[in-house]
Amino acid sequence: MVSIFAGCSTEKNTRASRTFHNVTSRYNIYFNANEAVKEGVATIEERIEDDFTRILPIYKESDPSVARMVKSDMDYAVVKCSKLIEIHSITKKPKRKRGGGSRKYQEFASQEEFNNWIDDSYLLMGKAYFYQHNFFAAIDNFSYVVRKYPDEETADEAQVWLIRAYTEMERFIEANEVIQAIQSYDDFPKSLERDFAIATAFYYKKQFEYDNAIRLLDIAIDKTFWKQDKARLQYIVAQLYQELGQNEAAAEAFRKVTKMNPDYTMAFNAMINGAGVFSGEGNTEDLKKQLNKMLRDKKNVDFRDQIYYALGNIFFREGNRDVAKDNYKESVATSFKNQYQRALSSITLADIYFEDLNYRGAQSYYDSAMIIIDETYPNYDNVSARYRSLTNLVDNILLVEREDSLQRVAQMSDVEREALIASLMKEEQERQRNMENLTLQDAQSQGYYRSNRYRMGMGNSGGGGWYFYNPQTVSYGRVTFQQQWGRRTLEDDWRRSNKATVSMAEGEEMAEVEPEEQRVEDPLKKEFYTQDLPLTDSMMAVSHERIRDALYNSGKIFKSEFEDYERSAEAFEELIERYPNNIYLLSAYFDLYDLYELMGDKEKSNYYRNLIISQYPKSKFAQFLQNPNFFVEMAAKTDSMNRLYQETFRNYKQGRYQAVQSLTMQMKRMEPDTVILPKIDFMEMVADGVLTDVHNFEALLKGYLAEYPAKEPSPLAGEILKLIQDSTLTDYQKLVEMGYISEEIQNEELLPENFFADDEFGGKFSYDEDLLHYFVIAYPRDEEDNIDLNRLKFDIANYNIDHYTKIDFDIETEYLDDKLAFVLVRSMTNKENALIYHGAIIRKASVFKALQGIDYMNFVISSTNYRAVMQERSTADYMKFFVKNYSRFIRSNFSDDDLDISPEELMARAAAEDNALNERGTFVTVNAGPAGLYDTNVDTTQNFVIAVKDKNLSLRPLMRGFADFNRDQFRAWGLALQAKEVGDYRLLVVHGIPALNESMSYFRRAITTRSLFEPLGQSTYRNFLITDDNLQAMLDENKVEEYIVFFRDNYIQRRASDSSTDTESQTTTPTQTTTTQTAESTTNTQAEAASLADTPYNQNIEGPHRIVFVIPATGVFKDAFISGIAAYNQSNFANSGFVIEEQQLDQVRQLIIVKGMEDEATARQYFSVVVRNRDLFDPLGTAQYRNFLISDENFGIFLQEKNITEYMDFYKQVYLNK
Repeated sequence: MVSIFAGCSTEKNTRASRTFHNVTSRYNIYFNANEAVKEGVATIEERIEDDFTRILPIYKESDPSVARMVKSDMDYAVVKCSKLIEIHSITKKPKRKRGGGSRKYQEFASQEEFNNWIDDSYLLMGKAYFYQHNFFAAIDNFSYVVRKYPDEETADEAQVWLIRAYTEMERFIEANEVIQAIQSYDDFPKSLERDFAIATAFYYKKQFEYDNAIRLLDIAIDKTFWKQDKARLQYIVAQLYQELGQNEAAAEAFRKVTKMNPDYTMAFNAMINGAGVFSGEGNTEDLKKQLNKMLRDKKNVDFRDQIYYALGNIFFREGNRDVAKDNYKESVATSFKNQYQRALSSITLADIYFEDLNYRGAQSYYDSAMIIIDETYPNYDNVSARYRSLTNLVDNILLVEREDSLQRVAQMSDVEREALIASLMKEEQERQRNMENLTLQDAQSQGYYRSNRYRMGMGNSGGGGWYFYNPQTVSYGRVTFQQQWGRRTLEDDWRRSNKATVSMAEGEEMAEVEPEEQRVEDPLKKEFYTQDLPLTDSMMAVSHERIRDALYNSGKIFKSEFEDYERSAEAFEELIERYPNNIYLLSAYFDLYDLYELMGDKEKSNYYRNLIISQYPKSKFAQFLQNPNFFVEMAAKTDSMNRLYQETFRNYKQGRYQAVQSLTMQMKRMEPDTVILPKIDFMEMVADGVLTDVHNFEALLKGYLAEYPAKEPSPLAGEILKLIQDSTLTDYQKLVEMGYISEEIQNEELLPENFFADDEFGGKFSYDEDLLHYFVIAYPRDEEDNIDLNRLKFDIANYNIDHYTKIDFDIETEYLDDKLAFVLVRSMTNKENALIYHGAIIRKASVFKALQGIDYMNFVISSTNYRAVMQERSTADYMKFFVKNYSRFIRSNFSDDDLDISPEELMARAAAEDNALNERGTFVTVNAGPAGLYDTNVDTTQNFVIAVKDKNLSLRPLMRGFADFNRDQFRAWGLALQAKEVGDYRLLVVHGIPALNESMSYFRRAITTRSLFEPLGQSTYRNFLITDDNLQAMLDENKVEEYIVFFRDNYIQRRASDSSTDTESQTTTPTQTTTTQTAESTTNTQAEAASLADTPYNQNIEGPHRIVFVIPATGVFKDAFISGIAAYNQSNFANSGFVIEEQQLDQVRQLIIVKGMEDEATARQYFSVVVRNRDLFDPLGTAQYRNFLISDENFGIFLQEKNITEYMDFYKQVYLNK
């Protein structure tokens, strides 16, 4: 028997050996692998349900959830295919026949592979990777088959799969190259023509080329045998026709689907959608009767929402909007199971209400849809933006009604008020009694119809309505809840996204959510109705202010968001009528002037024009109305002012104080704006002070600080005054020499050369974030005749006045060269404020109406970089710089949640958290803290801490992000989260990082994943590592700042001295941080690439290997685990000579090592069979453990580093991707 198998070795190429390996491959290994793939595909078919409200995917396996769904089946297939290739591949040439043999034999002998199932195995392995969505590995396998086996049919099939893989990755150029190659073949197998047509249709559909996709799908349908497959492709064709607006063709395609005898769900949807695209021609009554008959059929109870939607579409096309709306409402009301249909019906109805200018109705139904849809929903961005605008508008309208209602009740006599509240409580009692008698479904329906009654204005929701019964508040609460928490199942601990990971004391949890002032939520209590009543003069005044603000906001939204000029004018006129001396009067007058100009009512526009000129003659509005070139002239004046200011500043820095005195007087005669005036006065005050005695200088400083207590130069003036009073500084020039006045001030750790040693821009642009910044609109000069620059500047100025009541911006025009011109908005105090300004203004399309149809761009730029651009006369390099260093912050810097906050308020928040007002020189004193407070022996279990200096901030969103982050990237550690408070800080503590080196890996990974810190908004925070003992000491002694110093000295600097690379220590130094800092988010791919480049491990992994199991030091049956592996080795690898050893890694982990593998291949083969034998791991119970291959050489390095995370990054790239 031994001799027989020896004769079948892959080292011999005989007919017997070939037969043996082909048969074994086909009927054993390949068969099992193929069955695993089939099972995975069957799972996809069974578990991926089609959503008929969207275009069906051509391939169900495109769904992102498939990768995890079929992982085990596809992993098994990959292992089997790898095994087949490894042990059954025959590459040895057969022995040469005497006489050379025939031509046929010579062709046979010249081939590279003699096992007919090797190419099939590579192809099947590629498919398995494809189903796992590992498209890179799939492409490698398919390409290998095409390259190595070009004459086999597997190569043709591999090319079809290449089209699919490239298309999934949106690498359309490569996909098209494969398509063209196949189209050039004369002998492409007919058996693959259907698959090729579908793959090509998928390629076109992915690029929204629906015409071509339909053409290819029609070919595929003709070549499809199975009716279910044919019907599904036909249904997709119908949907694509529908997208193209070819309703007749779509209706015909849907009819074809129904004739193919598909399953009931598809047949039903084909019939309904066929009715939905019905053009209205022909006998619509028959179609309505058919749909109404379907409504009465009990088996269609779950499809009633779709039937009503189809009826609504028919009536809408007939022009019967009221009946159409009724049917759409019924569709929403009966949509319990099909949430996508509920969203579709809600959005359709909301669109109609919006067209009818019924903003409340539109907002209400958009609200219903927003609870369901996500970013993948078609046209989500537009729907979401309109919903936000409508919600903002309706909030303001409801606020007016609410405050009016509250004021009316507050002004009642005590007897009348008591009687009203008693009747309301009685009504609520009756309502609750009735609700108890309803079934759940009836209760939902009743609640929905009651909600709609008030939403649509059919209840008492007008000006005289009673706010307590307004269901809008319920609706808004639901959406707000979802935006913060997501969709949550009704269950215990619903707040926690990872219940197994997050552990927090209940007392702390309750303390976080308990409001400062407990509100009464029970409508059966009198206090529920009286708690918001403005019963005092001060409360009544606050109520009026709310109404005033809401009326103004409503007018602006009607005008700028919806261009509903009539309602906008009504809101502004009501504002003026109710509050004739309000703070918005000038702006309201101008908006009314502009509105009536837009509506063509010259009489009223002239009335408000004259009001502005007579009552506010010095305002920019008045000057613009009298001089249309006002902004152009103002820009020219500002240019002169800027040049004069720069000259003054140069003299100021050089100590030429007499010149400074003269130049500041010139600038003051030019009536500078409020932004630059404090700086001019500061330079003038310093010049006067230096040229007199120190006592006069002190008096001038006090006067300046009294006039400008919070302007930009004030902290510097205060510091000079302190130094003079303390007799620390008698010569002002010393202050200049020490760096307090130099514009070159920079903290050493922030010097550009430390962060940008390999600056791709060659040092051309400054990275300083604290410089003044400008917002720039760049437009082509050859389009100037088509641009109303005055209108553009006016719209920008109007926007600035509306949104920045305390900041005065200048708007200027400047030419870059003969092709490009700029409109500048000067100036923002720093990069952060510039990004806030940019993020806010670009959302206001109305500001840029003058540029409609013009190819323009906008960006922000520092003053230094602006000079560099003007000097170079080109924006090309700067735009690359902008994209890399600014544009990635714009979206995250200004989130959707901030839309209701004015950009000026965002700037104020940023300024409040910023230390820009503190002096930035060398007068810094650091207290090291109590001697011996913290233990310097930190080589033990660590905690990662985020210390947020905002005691009112909820840490829950931050905890959710870190819980997901820990689960995705550090699941093996079983990390836990806890919230704590110490002094002015709220702490989020990540417990249980195994060791010091591991903790540094966690620290780097966490702080470079910037999305984790987005919930902190503009809050100031610190992050650091800390041992359990030191954490307790910090909490006991309330010494956070002192620990920051300790962390720097004992973690960062020690780590830097131990490392040959300084970069890590620079990037991980804890600093006072806001979410708008310039640390670029590092993707996992980038991090892995960087870690491989800097890895201490040898990438040459030839030579002896071992298998390592990292298990907990306690809580597991270690001896049983070792005994199990030993017994397994004795049974299966008796002659291998493998040796088992154990070794302590650190205080919490130990290593079980199987060594003695002569090379990587042996270790890989052993590893693959051991890890699949789950019985071996029973002694470990539910404990977290890791296992991996490692070369003997790298194992020695591993014991020195003791950093599993670092090695696992190396392992994934070098072993798993091999």
